[in-house]
Amino acid sequence: MKHFLGTTPLKLLEALSFTKTLYAFDFDGTLAKIVRDPGAANMNSQTESLLKKICALVPVAVISGRSRDDLNTRLPDSVKFTVGNHGLEGLKSQANRIKKAQGITAQWKEHFESILESNPIDGIEVEDKIFSLALHYRKCRRKKEAKSQLLQIVSTLENSPRLIMGKSVLNLIPMGAPHKGIALMELMLETGATRALYVGDDDTDEDIFSLPDERIFSVRIGKKKLSHAKYFLERQSEITLLLKKIVQLNAEKNK
Repeated sequence: MKHFLGTTPLKLLEALSFTKTLYAFDFDGTLAKIVRDPGAANMNSQTESLLKKICALVPVAVISGRSRDDLNTRLPDSVKFTVGNHGLEGLKSQANRIKKAQGITAQWKEHFESILESNPIDGIEVEDKIFSLALHYRKCRRKKEAKSQLLQIVSTLENSPRLIMGKSVLNLIPMGAPHKGIALMELMLETGATRALYVGDDDTDEDIFSLPDERIFSVRIGKKKLSHAKYFLERQSEITLLLKKIVQLNAEKNK
């Protein structure tokens, strides 16, 4: 992995500004810091201002594990392309799968609530995202034990989910649902983009990082040996430096 703010990657970023590029981002841990309470996560004013400037210059998408309704409340209206639930929600091609996913998620929620009511795990939060379920254990004192208990419950579900491990969260997604990689490729078709730059921070973003598509350039927040991302940023705070560079290069091109 190469640091994306180094000399060679910045030349790549400059080249992308001269092609029809879709600039796409995850939200939590990328545009916004990871916080103890997911409901309190928001972009800082500088990031939001830069994102608005980019939207005025190029197509921008945010692809998140949050529900799309939740995600949209945290973004400026200038972001025209938003996808929620790890790729399931917000794609035109997935309308037929939405209803099935909603039914399965409701069953999972009922199952977890029933078990946790009789055998509570202190600090656990079950987040119903309508089309997927997130099990947060960030507030648990014994995180490893809580994670193990949650995985045991997951193993008893009637409709086995696709399980994606996040940062102190287990994401349960209906089998066969589209993932972030499919979402990005569909958005490229919709916007007519010939290239895409995607920035994410978590295992949920590996569906994009691992795409065997030379048109897509992936950047991970935080260097990780086992990641498929080609580039990395040292920390979440570097996102502002990257956004500034994207604004600068695309503004200069339009002069």
